[in-house]
Amino acid sequence: MNVHHNASASSGLSLRERDSRYVAIRAELAKRDLKGIIVQGTHLLYLSNGVPGEMLGFLPTQGDLPFTEILMWRYLADVEKDVVLDHHPWIGDLRSGRDAMALVERFQEIGLTQGKVGYAGSLTTRSAGQVKKSLPGIELVDATDILINARTIKSAEEVALMEKANRIFDAAIKEVHKKARPGMLGRDIDAIARSGMWAAGGDSESYGKFSFGPVGTQNPIMAEICMDREIQDGDIGILTAHAHFQHYAGHSDQVFTFGKQNPIHREMFDAVIQVRDEVMQAVRPGATHRDLVDVYEVATAKTGFKTSPHSQMHLYGLDVPEFPGPAFKIDDTKGGAGLGGSGNFTITEGMIYSISPTLINAVTGDLVLGGTSLVVTKDGYRNLSDRKVELLVAG
Repeated sequence: MNVHHNASASSGLSLRERDSRYVAIRAELAKRDLKGIIVQGTHLLYLSNGVPGEMLGFLPTQGDLPFTEILMWRYLADVEKDVVLDHHPWIGDLRSGRDAMALVERFQEIGLTQGKVGYAGSLTTRSAGQVKKSLPGIELVDATDILINARTIKSAEEVALMEKANRIFDAAIKEVHKKARPGMLGRDIDAIARSGMWAAGGDSESYGKFSFGPVGTQNPIMAEICMDREIQDGDIGILTAHAHFQHYAGHSDQVFTFGKQNPIHREMFDAVIQVRDEVMQAVRPGATHRDLVDVYEVATAKTGFKTSPHSQMHLYGLDVPEFPGPAFKIDDTKGGAGLGGSGNFTITEGMIYSISPTLINAVTGDLVLGGTSLVVTKDGYRNLSDRKVELLVAG
């Protein structure tokens, strides 16, 4: 691997992890006679290990050519390339650009003017047009599935980062439990949670969304509305985590009540624990996502409460949620009902699940959920946190 700089700089993942990813993806590219793959978004982050200002990346199928990283021009305007390279040891070829023309220039340098080139994610019309106009011999092919398949199963290094991210959210919960009280605004709780995550080592992107009121709710729009709402005695609140450590997410939910507790909220949360316990017994390699959803629906019916179309059981990683690659998808006898965007798939060792079953009270309109994250193991699963699934009373 042609790497210009030293490998001693701080990095969340090792060069061995990088090389393993590159070898696996290049093998898939070669099977399809693709000369390489253009990546954006979190697919780019997966191959670069995260560089501020990254815009486009390109992994050539040819193994002796380095990964090319293109940063938005402003990010290299006042800094030497070596400074960036020394801090980001995954990058072998670093360029400044405003659009895909920087990529075109790289293709011309390595003699890539004919053949099929894959792309992962949504390649903009402008970027695709620039490549096709400048290099009419290049055929662009959607190869997003290669990256999604690769990202579905987490390596040991990835699991370690995600476990750390989940424990960072645990720190936020402790701070909120200690400091939150009636009279505070929702934005105060957001600030406490974020401060707790940052103090525990979370990335600056770490945040929580807090929905609260006399009726339980968990919704990003409600969380925004609640930012300037004052917490009242008797309210119930749900804090949803988007903790991040070295770009990887920690994701789960925590329920708080304030002051005098509404008995229905305690009843619903006890039911959540009962349902979750039953779902967890079904988590094992070889089972299916449909199996988990069926258990969730049957167990919830026994409690007298209703299920939600947003069951809050999904995979995640760099993105929250993440959907499994087509290599893991299987047919569903119920036409996908209740499965969400993931569809049906085979549960496989190395998948990361957030399992926080959602229950709804048809009479009061309350929504309550609770859970943590886990990694699927060869024998079942392992929790990525020591946090107990419990209803916490604050203030």
